[in-house]
Formats: sequence, C-alpha cells, structure tokens
Amino acid sequence: MSTEKLGKFVVETSYEALPAEAIRSAKQAIVDCLGCALAGSADEGSKILGEYAKEMGGKPEAGVIGAGFKVPAPDAAWVNGTLAHALDYDDVAMVTGGHPSVALLPAALALGDKLHLSGKDVLLAYIIGFEVMATIGKACAWRHYSLGWHCTSTFGSLGAAAIGAKLLKLNLDETRMAIGIAASLTGGLKQNFGTMTKPLHAGNAARNGVVAATLAQRGFTAVQDILETPMGFCKVFGGGEELDIAAATQDMGGSFQISSTLEIKPYPSCRGTHPGIDATLGLSRQEQFDVSDIVEVEVHGSAWIVEGAAIYHRPKTGTEGKFSVEYCVARALLDNEVAMKHFTDEKVTEPMIQELISKIKYVPDPEAGIITPCEVVVKLKDGRVLSHKVTSLAGDPTSPLSEETLHAKYRDCAVAVLSPQETERSLEMASNLEGLEDVASLMNILTKMEVGK
Repeated sequence: MSTEKLGKFVVETSYEALPAEAIRSAKQAIVDCLGCALAGSADEGSKILGEYAKEMGGKPEAGVIGAGFKVPAPDAAWVNGTLAHALDYDDVAMVTGGHPSVALLPAALALGDKLHLSGKDVLLAYIIGFEVMATIGKACAWRHYSLGWHCTSTFGSLGAAAIGAKLLKLNLDETRMAIGIAASLTGGLKQNFGTMTKPLHAGNAARNGVVAATLAQRGFTAVQDILETPMGFCKVFGGGEELDIAAATQDMGGSFQISSTLEIKPYPSCRGTHPGIDATLGLSRQEQFDVSDIVEVEVHGSAWIVEGAAIYHRPKTGTEGKFSVEYCVARALLDNEVAMKHFTDEKVTEPMIQELISKIKYVPDPEAGIITPCEVVVKLKDGRVLSHKVTSLAGDPTSPLSEETLHAKYRDCAVAVLSPQETERSLEMASNLEGLEDVASLMNILTKMEVGK
C-alpha cells in the first residue's frame, strides 16, 4: 500500500493544496539550485558530459544550462543535474540523506522546457518530488547511507519519477509503474565522493525520473508496489532490514516537509564540512590570534561526518578538498572565508595550507548528532587554548539564509555564464516562478539560447 499512497499523493495533489511556506521554501531552493547550476556549468566534468551529450545528438527538446544548445529531455536532465551538483554548493535535506534539488529540479525543467509548461506546473511538481524523496528517506536514509549508497541518486530517482509523472499527467497505475521503473534504474556509491562521478549521481537521478515517467506513459510495466515488496526497494537498499515505509507514507499530503528540512549552503563544500567551518569562523570572530602561532587544532564532531561524507583527511585536489574537514577548517583559519575560488588543485596543494592541514586532527564525538554539535579547539604557542562550539548551521531551517544573502549567492554564481542584465532577469523570473507562463522563457536565458531558436 505504500507505493499506492505515494502514487495517490502525486496524482491528487494540486497547487491549491500547497502550504504557502512550502511554496516559499521551494522557490528559494530553485533559485539556489539554478545559481549552482550556472556556476557548475564551467566545471571540467560538466563540460565533458555536456560535450558528450551534444555529440550524441537527438531531438533538441530542452536546453543545457550555460551551453547554448538543446538535447533530448532525458539528456538535458542528466547534464543539468550533474552540473548543478558539480561544485557541491547546492542544498541538502537530512531527511533525504542527500541533495534534493539537483536530482529533482533538472527533471522538472527538462520536461517543462520541452512541453512549454508554466512555472506553476514546475513548482508543484518540484514540491511533490521533494516530498516523495523525503518520505522515502524518512524510512530508509541512514541505514541506506551507512551501507554506502548515495541517497541523492537513489531516493532522488524516485522523487524525479514522481515529478515526471505529475508533469506528464500520468494516472495512478502509470505513476506506480514510473516509480517501479525508476527503482530499478537507480544506483550511486559514496566511494566516488571527491570525483566527477559524485555529481553524475544527481544527473543520473534526474534522467532516471524523466525516462521512467516517459516509459510508463507509453505502457512500459514494472511492479506497482516496489517500495514494500520482499525484494523491493526498501528492503534491498536497506541491506535486508525491514524498514517501515508504511509509517513514513501514512501522512502523505497531511503535512509538507520541505519547509522544516531544506538547508541552503553558504559554502561550496560537503555539508559535513560546514560545522567545522562555522565553528572556525566563529572562533576567529571572538578571538585574536595569528595562524603562524598555531600548534594544533582539534575538531570535535560527529563520527558520521568523517566516516560517511568528508572522507579525505589529506586532500590533494580541489574536488577532494570539498570533502575534507581538515582542508576547509585550514582555509577558514587562513583566509577567514571559504569560497568557490578555494577549491582548485593549486589552492589545496599550497605549501602553507598543507602545513596547516597537518596540524589539524578530527576527534569523533560519540555524543554528537548526525552533523552537530561541533567544537573547534586551537592550541597556540603561547599556551593559550581557544575554542568555539556550534549547535546549528548557517542555512538550516533554524538559521536560514536571508533573501539578500541568497540573491547575492545567485549573482556570484551566475557571473560565470550570464551578463548582469541576464542575471537580474533570470533571478526575477525564478523568484516569481508561479507567475511564469512558460518556463522555456527562463530556460532560454539560463541556457544561452536565443528565443525561438
């Protein structure tokens, strides 16, 4: 019955049923994701994948962000999902165990661009996809994640399939088929964190959703109760454990999780590095000391962070640096900020930063939660011991980024691709997405396509 409940939620939920707070949170997430996609379009991995998709050809249905060309809708979702996650600057939601928007929004935009759907259509589908992904995550996320699966790809594929089902107006049986198809398409291993393949997981999820819904629309079949069956999604991806998907789906449509779980990042690195960054920046604001006087730094925090996400203790590349608490803390100490410019191979391998990294030790705290609290302790040559502790993070629901900060982040990201005029126009359109008659008009700006081309 769980897959059926999910399917009914997808089919029956209308825009009018959405809480205002869910719409507000979704628009913030969409603005943030589009900015991350624009910045990520300049990444080497994004360019490789985009060029590959262009060479493969096919019907030009939907635009590739920042690229100036269109490809078939599944391929547009694939590339745009990958480039949106390329910098690891995009949102997270702990209930999903991963990054929702980069798996979901590219699927919605690809179909919206292809079918000339309204911004309201895309907004509704995105929220539905988020709730599906979060509901499955509520039942499965931490067991699933601990086994080595990347939830962005696995749960994201099912959320993207729900988006495709909504936008293609599938009925209940077709929607259940789409979820069943997507369940067999998905994958994604955490061991690939710190490489180009990690963002590919998000692109795969977006494409899986478009493909699954399109196949279901054409009569392709799958098991209709894929979540709860003995050899189905939850039990297999839960490592054989009985996971309570029935309880997780019980309140589908009764409440919306997006407003209470979505987190927008202030730093372009793994969310697991952010407690250390926030604690370090907080320490620098409250104490005066010279980095050259540091003898040792201890970062006391969640064991999960270094066991499951920030797995590089002595990074050698910019991408590995995004998954290194030690590098991010060192950079925060040295520059009093952590920004996109800091995640290059050259920055990570600077002799001064490598020396500082060698002084930093992560100390797992068995009492810590999944991501907080975190305390940074700095020991100095003069004998002083300075510390600062954080219990929440900038950008989480208890401490959300202001609209001004979010828009500044968008502008900072968009400069890689858009002119100032295009940046402001696209920001206005994305911020007022529900009023957009045709989402293709926004995509034409983001993808550098001439109108009507």
